Amino acid sequence: MHIPDGFVSAPVAAGAWALAAGSVAAALRAERREAARTSAGMLGALAAFVFAAQMINVPVAPGTSGHLVGATLLAVLAGPWRAVIVMAAVLGIQAALFQDGGLTAFGANLLDMGVAGAFSGYAVATLVARAAPGPRGVAAGAVAGAFVATLCAAALTALWLALSGLYPLRGILPVMLVSHAAIGLLEAALTGAVLVTLLRWRPDLVTGADGSPGARRPAALAVGLLAVALLVAALAAPFASSLPDGLERAALDLGFAGGERPLLPAPLAETGALAALGSFAPLIAAVAGTALAAALAWAAARGLSRSGDVAHR
Repeated sequence: MHIPDGFVSAPVAAGAWALAAGSVAAALRAERREAARTSAGMLGALAAFVFAAQMINVPVAPGTSGHLVGATLLAVLAGPWRAVIVMAAVLGIQAALFQDGGLTAFGANLLDMGVAGAFSGYAVATLVARAAPGPRGVAAGAVAGAFVATLCAAALTALWLALSGLYPLRGILPVMLVSHAAIGLLEAALTGAVLVTLLRWRPDLVTGADGSPGARRPAALAVGLLAVALLVAALAAPFASSLPDGLERAALDLGFAGGERPLLPAPLAETGALAALGSFAPLIAAVAGTALAAALAWAAARGLSRSGDVAHR
């Protein structure tokens, strides 16, 4: 549901940018105050994994594809504020280098998928986990939270477009919710699959799952997760479905798809500078984007370290 340039008006874009900037600033302050720190390497590896996963679109309904967004997964693994930091890095690389989401719409996209996705999903996951303590409750809560987060992000996207005068809310909201219900099921299934695997083999990675203070051997784990993300990007992303995603499907059905106006050329887009590489272009773009997302999240976390503080290194 990445909103492209041209879909949101200047006042809506400016307001969303301001709210998104405030959210990122609050997330950075919250992480700086956090006693149980997450290493910079781990945040970078999580950003790489989510970036790679978001590149793999799969068909979810006739004429529509979807992919893992990952905000709820990140929130359950590392907390909602850290999820905002990671999603900001992922969405920033996508917008600047891939035209996957507009630069003017970056604030709206971060609020939709990062802030609303992380906190709504985390709230539902927490409520379910409290009602059903233990690993099963954690997994069930994340599954329910991922579905709710997808619908919340879709509704917020519809609101930005309606406020921009692109399409009336009463018309676009039902279309967005219906199309993203199927995508929400995919999000829930993938989130559940990842968490069940982690709860089986590495419960220390899931916040509150076993009461442990943090991941064991975080440096080795971060390297391993980064390697997995790069492999996913290299081997799976080039075969992603070319079907339109939920927002693109709605734009085509409701007749406003022609409103997209890219602000700047995207060097790693399919029609960008890598296009001359032919069939190797998707692979190189996927690996480069994954590595850059990891580097950006790592740099943000490193910037939080205080003198003598090695927790973010």
